[in-house]
Parts: sequence; structure tokens; C-alpha cells
Amino acid sequence: MLFFSVLDCLSIALGIMILGCFFGVPALAFLNALFGVLRKRVFMTKLARQLARLGLLIIIAVAVLSSGALLGCIYLAPDAGIWLEHRSFWEAALYVCLAALFFFAIYCFTWNKLSSFQPVHIVLGATGVVGAKIFLGLILWSMWRELETVSPVHPAPDSIFWPVMVQIYLLSLAAGSCLGMIYLIYRRRLDDFGRDYYRFALKCTAKWGIFFTAVSPLTCIWAFLVSRDFFDPTYLILPGIGYAALLVILILALLRISRSTQPMRHKLAVFLCPFLVWLVFTVRLVSYLEMGDMAVEEEVVSTFIRGWQEQISSLL
Repeated sequence: MLFFSVLDCLSIALGIMILGCFFGVPALAFLNALFGVLRKRVFMTKLARQLARLGLLIIIAVAVLSSGALLGCIYLAPDAGIWLEHRSFWEAALYVCLAALFFFAIYCFTWNKLSSFQPVHIVLGATGVVGAKIFLGLILWSMWRELETVSPVHPAPDSIFWPVMVQIYLLSLAAGSCLGMIYLIYRRRLDDFGRDYYRFALKCTAKWGIFFTAVSPLTCIWAFLVSRDFFDPTYLILPGIGYAALLVILILALLRISRSTQPMRHKLAVFLCPFLVWLVFTVRLVSYLEMGDMAVEEEVVSTFIRGWQEQISSLL
């Protein structure tokens, strides 16, 4: 049985959050571009282009790191265990990653040239975003399969993996909005679009973060419905409380930014948001691991939360 300490969960959650931004930032860029075209809002189009630039940088970085990690495992560490347990899935994820990079790069570099052919530009962006989404889903399923006793090729329709994956998608969009706000502050002096634009851009990005953060708990209901036959809340209470508390704090911080007339003055809240999202991913990771044990009805992994909960129980 594997044991995950606090440091292990923090490290893995950070990696998942970065992978989430691979999908979240390009998806936010595409959504803003689409709404900018439909509503004819120039500021939304500018925001979309800035976020698309950030999304492309993240996609390039993840593609390089993923290629290096897979090639390193194949040629330098053939006994790497988890990384080669389901090698075909990791390779498929890498191919999808490169495809997402190809289409989203064209989407970014043809922004002006295809301004008169919006349908073509939208299709390119949608293809890149869908590729990023499939890449994240393949990575998540490859990780989840390590918790399965039989290790099926694909999740069953009633698998608890589906609500877990959807919640990670939603949290990835929230993480992308938080990272996007920091990028906007960084680009303010480099892209002088005016005070009114950056006031709008920060508030708009914060509102996206509020929306996706607020709807993410709905997937918990879905997870309960598909796992009600074997649901055991014993080790889900503490991470559940932490998840709820962190969501409230994160939404309050984002509300402070979105409702301010001068959002640039709330830099502390802006830089606090990614840290809060990281903690949200951490507590959810603990819950996912415990739910994975419930799904296979055996203890495949053990997390630090069990020791914490036992200590609290002994004190009470």
C-alpha cells in the first residue's frame, strides 16, 4: 500500500494544477474570444489574445516536459514503474499534446490574418482547446488506472472517475483565471492598453474564476450518486471541510477583485488566489485518493489525513 504524506500531496497537486492550466488558460482565452465576437467587445478580444499567448507558452512548456519525461522513462529508466505501466496511454497523451500545440499555435499566430474569417479562426481555437482537454483527460485516466485492481482500458459509464475528471476540469479553469490575473499584472507595462482595459480585464478574469469555482462542488453530488453503494465518508470529512473553507476564501478574494473599481490595487488578493487554488487541488487530491480506495473496495493508498483524523478522534 502506498502512503502519501502532506508533501507528496502538495507536490502532486501542484503538478495537476499546472497540467490543468494547460487546458484552463487556452479554454479561457477561447471563451473570451468567442464572447468578444458575439458581443462585439473589443476589450474581451484583447483579453483573449493575451490569455492565448499565455496558454501557448504553457502548452509549449508542458509539451517539452512531457516529451522529455516519456523519452527519459523509455530510454533512461525502463523500469520506471507507473510511467511505463500503461505506456500506450502516455504515448497517446503526448501525441494529443503535440496536436493541441499545433492547432493552438496556428490559432495564436493567425489572429490578425484570420480576423476576416472568424469561423475558421474559431474552429482552430476550438480544436486546440479540445486537444488540450483530451490530453488532460488521458493523463488523469492514466493516473487513475494505477488505483484500479483490474486496470480497465476505459472507465465504465458509472465510474467515479467521470465526476472527478469534470471537477478537475472546472478547477483547472479556475486555476487558469487566477494565473491569468497574475499574467495581466505582469504584462501591464509591456502591453500598454490603458487603465480602463486592465480594470476590465482583471474584473472579467476574476468573474470567470468565481463562476468555475462556485460550480465545481456540484460534481460532488454526481460522485456521491455513482458511489452510493460503497460510499464511506470516514476519511472524506476533513478534506471536505477544508475544500468548503478554501472555496469560500477563494471566492471572497475573487469577489474583492471583481467588485473593486480599482482592481489593480488588490495585488495581494491576486497573488493569493493561485495559492488558494493549489490548496484546493491538494485537499481534493486527498479525497480522490480515498474515493479511489472506495471504488476498488480495498486500501491501495493511504494519505496523511487518516493519521490526522485518528489524532483528532483520540483527543475528542
